[in-house]
Amino acid sequence: MSHDIFLSGRLFGNMVATLGSGGSGGSVYIMDMSTIDSATVSRNAHERIERVASFDRTVWTADCNSDGTQVVLGTNTGAGLLNLETGTLSWLYRCKSDILSQQFVHSGNVVLCGLRNGSIVPVDVRERHSNHPTGRSSPSTARGTVPMLSARHNGRGRNQADKAKSSRVISMPSAVCSLVSLSSDEHYFLGSSMDGSIKLFDLRLIQKGAIQSYAGHVNSHNNLPLVVDPSETLLMSGGEDCTVRIWSIKTGEQIFAKSVADTLFTALCWPESNLNLDGSSSLFDLNHSWGAWMGSRDGLFYMHGT
Repeated sequence: MSHDIFLSGRLFGNMVATLGSGGSGGSVYIMDMSTIDSATVSRNAHERIERVASFDRTVWTADCNSDGTQVVLGTNTGAGLLNLETGTLSWLYRCKSDILSQQFVHSGNVVLCGLRNGSIVPVDVRERHSNHPTGRSSPSTARGTVPMLSARHNGRGRNQADKAKSSRVISMPSAVCSLVSLSSDEHYFLGSSMDGSIKLFDLRLIQKGAIQSYAGHVNSHNNLPLVVDPSETLLMSGGEDCTVRIWSIKTGEQIFAKSVADTLFTALCWPESNLNLDGSSSLFDLNHSWGAWMGSRDGLFYMHGT
């Protein structure tokens, strides 16, 4: 059965999003956020959304690098890298398992790919990859459908490259649904899987497995996100039991757990500042110890500490 998935990537001037369909492939869209303000965000947001590429593969997820020039795509056959300036698509990693989550590390040199089979694969985007032009002449021109490279194309070289990547594979108990790289030290990243496991990893110590675990998160089959606070000391998740939990990233101690609504939170955001889009003070800046936004099918929620 075909179904649509809408996911938003990291926000740096442009918002990258994907629309994946189980039957008809997926597309990548961008939203120009450079001139948007709180007065016009809802009125003309649809006018700022532009489709930049369509693919003959299911697109499950996407992420954007820090300067907004490259987008990494997670599909049902592997990972691709789309250059938004040149319109070139490069094949990064080929696999037989769906890529459900992705995350650029802060430098943009490595992308983490979380697979349905429970594997997390770090891929260096600086390595030579096969390029495939999308036919888009400029960032303002719409694209046609882009065929992803065939699995048979340059098979020997790809198999060797994929074997090299597999030596750095990290394993989680089930499908990897969320990845978060820490900007304070990009060697560290958090991963969660659909059995409720949340773990902290160090890219330098992959063979040793997780260096910290966080107990209590509830999940069985949903693509639930993780989010860290701006100081990167706290980790938040929303579970299938509709409970929001917060842990200390360093110690793994759960310091908050509360059921705040009868709904699943499929999007979490920990604001980096207390300012609105236009730079004015936020209505929610009440000198609380912390505050976070949570999105669900039932609406948008704001939760704060004391």
